[in-house]
Amino acid sequence: MVFHTGKNYSGYALTYMGYDYLALRVFMKRGHVKKVLCQIGVGKESDIYICESGDAKDEDGNAIHNGEPVVIKFARLGRTSFRTIKDNRDYLKGRSASWLYMSRIASLKEFAFMQALHKRGFPTPKPFEGNRHAICMSLVNAYPMVNVKGLSDPEAVYHRLIELIMQFAEHGLVHGDFNEFNLMINESEEITVIDFP
Repeated sequence: MVFHTGKNYSGYALTYMGYDYLALRVFMKRGHVKKVLCQIGVGKESDIYICESGDAKDEDGNAIHNGEPVVIKFARLGRTSFRTIKDNRDYLKGRSASWLYMSRIASLKEFAFMQALHKRGFPTPKPFEGNRHAICMSLVNAYPMVNVKGLSDPEAVYHRLIELIMQFAEHGLVHGDFNEFNLMINESEEITVIDFP
């Protein structure tokens, strides 16, 4: 969870695994997560896990998750060769910072974006809570479009995708990575948009 650094001085630094632990601990204390089950995704910038939900309740005392599994997405900026992010995104506005801090900023922005979209009826996972570099959200019962070999009505799916792009634009938004890896489709060919950079 930490590593030793000893070039110019002797010290210790937090690793992504240590940061994961801190975020998971908060999700568990707040009742969102009971147990981590399995990893379901690895991307350039994140790791995604299915978790058994806990007993979190809303302000009225109603169960939030109703026993349904939840998903935890951990941001992992700087892990791959995609290191131009410091220049291409507005997280730091020219300042320098650690990858952990940048992952935290990216996650907070994505959580806020998901909340705003979900409240306005966009087809996104339901965001429950964000903490550090992690987001706890609902599990989407669908497949990434990249894994789908055929559709019963491809024209209708295409039109729905174009409608979504137009809806984003009408709200002054652009999904920076609208592609087959970030579009989920279920058995009824309904679309859910994920991964908001």
